[in-house]
Amino acid sequence: MATHTSKNNSRIALITGGTKGIGFAVARQLAEKGIEVLIGSRDEIKGETAAEQLASENLPVTYILIDVTNHSTIDLAVTEVANAYGRLDILINNSSLCLKEPRPSELTLDMIRQHFEVNFFGTFAVTKAFLPLLRQSSAGRIVNVSSDLGSFYFHETSRESKLQCGYSTSKVALNMFTHQLAKDLKGTRIKVNACIPGSLTTTELTAHHSHSIEIATKSIIFLATLSDDGPTGKFFGQDCEEDKCFLKLSSLEPIRVLVTQFSRKSSFSSITNVGSIHQQVDYIKKQYEALDILINNTIIAFQIV
Repeated sequence: MATHTSKNNSRIALITGGTKGIGFAVARQLAEKGIEVLIGSRDEIKGETAAEQLASENLPVTYILIDVTNHSTIDLAVTEVANAYGRLDILINNSSLCLKEPRPSELTLDMIRQHFEVNFFGTFAVTKAFLPLLRQSSAGRIVNVSSDLGSFYFHETSRESKLQCGYSTSKVALNMFTHQLAKDLKGTRIKVNACIPGSLTTTELTAHHSHSIEIATKSIIFLATLSDDGPTGKFFGQDCEEDKCFLKLSSLEPIRVLVTQFSRKSSFSSITNVGSIHQQVDYIKKQYEALDILINNTIIAFQIV
């Protein structure tokens, strides 16, 4: 991280995935408000280039190395921020992965895991690591950049909703993490929210103060600069209105269900064991030829201490 020029009363913001697109636009706008911005990226060349571009405009922006999927870089970034500032005021989890996906029925475990590694586990790891520094802030703000594809309401009502199971489910998990963390931090000076950003074309980005950029970044800037009486644990749309996250279940015609007790000698042992799953599929094929109803009821839950 380059030498910082922060004053004691300057707010400090870290943006992951801040070298381009929405992240870069947010970095510029926060810096224009006098907030010292750390552009986080795993690519040192892109990170340095982005930070230097904004710094050349006399904006308080520096680059910090951080890969949300690499715990050693996260720990190093925490140490650097702690040594330089002693706190973090704003954390914007903007890093995201969106791969081209086949239909859900053809999706592989590897593709789902890739999405979750960045979009959920990466955000979780970065947030948890920086929480001690956020607690040192007089007004900590955590903004998780989500997606309309992580909204049940969007999938139910929009014609543009796409079949992106891996990406969408990772964002749904991110939204629930946002809500749960906000409940956990209730009564502290930290506010945690998620939001849907807009989209930007390369042309729109080059026009630094265009109306398109203001619309695309509106929800992120709004949540990053919330007043002390602002909301927490919410999911906001591009217009900064709370998203209606609900799912309407389709009505089902009455059906006749035959419940069959599998033998205790069945080879099925664990849903985390791929070999065991395939054995159970073969067993059902031989015994029944078809499966009419699948109820995924297995869960794991730990006691909160």
